[in-house]
Amino acid sequence: MANVMSLEVLTPEKLLVKRKDISYVLLNTVNGGVGILANHGPLIAVLGEGPLKLQDKDNHVILVYVEGGFAEVKDNKVIILTPRAERAEKIDVARYEKVRAEAQARLDHPDNLTDIKHTEKILRRAEARLKTASLVGKAAPFTLGS
Repeated sequence: MANVMSLEVLTPEKLLVKRKDISYVLLNTVNGGVGILANHGPLIAVLGEGPLKLQDKDNHVILVYVEGGFAEVKDNKVIILTPRAERAEKIDVARYEKVRAEAQARLDHPDNLTDIKHTEKILRRAEARLKTASLVGKAAPFTLGS
């Protein structure tokens, strides 16, 4: 029985992550967090915007922002399909703080041209990226209870 699984994070533009040494995945689904260990049963999940936590066999934590999408777990492989993904350490925090502030200002003081739903989506995605970036260096590895 293997203690690791394969994982791919794919967007329409690129293969962001491809690993064969993943021991744990924490999915941010629309219904809450779902932890995946090697040899997990088949699963399809709808992902929310936010962090995807990966852990390799050496307990190194890898954080990736995903903008929704789907996860499939089957045959000891996790495939993440998402419209956009970004490694947490590459997120431009200053840029997304500005995006968040501008979106919040538009929501606080909308005019006739403000698309509320679209602006809320921009705000939600900026906050999800900032949350993902804030976890860099702070996310502890998953360990089974003793």
